[in-house]
Amino acid sequence: MSKWRGRTRVPGKDEWVGYEADLDVRYAHRLLFGKTIEEVQQHFAGGRSIERADELLFMPRGAFRYYVQAFARFVLSDDGRGDSDAASSFLNLLGNREERDPGSVAEIYEDLEEAVAFVGAHQEYFEAEPAIYGSFSEKVERIRAMCGRP
Repeated sequence: MSKWRGRTRVPGKDEWVGYEADLDVRYAHRLLFGKTIEEVQQHFAGGRSIERADELLFMPRGAFRYYVQAFARFVLSDDGRGDSDAASSFLNLLGNREERDPGSVAEIYEDLEEAVAFVGAHQEYFEAEPAIYGSFSEKVERIRAMCGRP
């Protein structure tokens, strides 16, 4: 487990400071604020993971650290099976977020590692054609390198 101790606490208004600056993040705040990881799982299903990834990319770090775990749980769930967009969006989010906000993924990487490894090793499980989505294993290598993981 990561040393970040707040990861299991639902983010309050302090973790959402600045959310008003981005239209998509304002929507995410209305959708997610005050809700647990279990309560928001439904918002990643049905092709909505691309939207959630965009919102998570620009979300304040405190809220991101918590709700990205909901995304990780979704890709590991039975509902994630065959959802190529969710799997690809999850990996792209982690790389893009770490690039945009260095440390935001690295500091919680241990909490995400199971999902990252699973997605990277099971591209066919998600029915994600490499010609369309690129190589998941290469994306995982990039994320691990950005997060200082061997």
